[in-house]
Amino acid sequence: METPLPEFYRAEGAISVIEREARRTRLVIWGEEHHLPQTRSLYEVLLRTLWRQGYRYLAAETFADELMNAEFKYPDYQSGFYLRDPVFASAIRTARSLGYKLIAYETQERGPTGDGSFRDRKQAENIKARIFDHDPQAKVFIIAGRGHASEETAPGGWTPMASVLKRLTGINPLTLYAPRMSQRLTPDEEDPFYRFATSHGLVKEPTIFVNRSEGRLLGSDRGDLDAYIFWPRIEVKDGRPDWMVKELGRKPVKIPRQLLNGRGIWLVQVFKEGEPASAIPIDQVIIDDQSDRKVLMLPRGKFWIRTVDRDSKVFAETTLSVS
Repeated sequence: METPLPEFYRAEGAISVIEREARRTRLVIWGEEHHLPQTRSLYEVLLRTLWRQGYRYLAAETFADELMNAEFKYPDYQSGFYLRDPVFASAIRTARSLGYKLIAYETQERGPTGDGSFRDRKQAENIKARIFDHDPQAKVFIIAGRGHASEETAPGGWTPMASVLKRLTGINPLTLYAPRMSQRLTPDEEDPFYRFATSHGLVKEPTIFVNRSEGRLLGSDRGDLDAYIFWPRIEVKDGRPDWMVKELGRKPVKIPRQLLNGRGIWLVQVFKEGEPASAIPIDQVIIDDQSDRKVLMLPRGKFWIRTVDRDSKVFAETTLSVS
């Protein structure tokens, strides 16, 4: 079943809306879906957009404390659980190249039994202590998981991180929710607004629906967030989702033949030139056998590539440049 969008709401590109709305605050909070890399596909362009507005801090729930050290050079398997996703890891490389200060805010402390808000309070306190106590005028982009980006106390009494941080800093954040308006395995699992918007061709790019006459974004009626991000439906070509081209700006690249001699299941991994195999790959894909026509999805740059067999042995290596 579909539900028509509220009257007077019109589709606008998500980045354009965020760029406009971010000028009205110093705190942008993004609620991602941890298991859907598509909800991270705007991070790189968003980091560049916010940088131009003076945002200088990037805080993420998944960051290990080591990322705050000056010696941090590239994301590896100790940098944070969700940074093992190449899409997320590439965004961190972009943040580092721009000059963002990376801030870890997760807590390892365990709260009292029955206190479901302890973790969120500690997260917010860590952000305040590590950023705003030293730089009261800081502009900060925060990446959180799902409802931790909510600005209001939940009906059951849970106080999400964003709601605590809003109170601690006195800053009204721009809160963006990425998980809900996305494609699911079956239409029944999808939000009725999402089914309506996509079936009527309203979501050609990551989109926020805006009521310009009232200055409202679709989602703000809930009171706990400012906007939903609507994601285009996914098309798969050569074994890869089209958002890797459209949102990430990646180029499809054929896997060099010397990496695919023989038979079996292989993992093809692409690393940035100068980074070791302990780094998170720029891209990686599983190949079933020589008849598999999957491609690599790569940005511009120089890379080294390896094939790993099912026994974790390196089968072949080569280098590649993408212009």
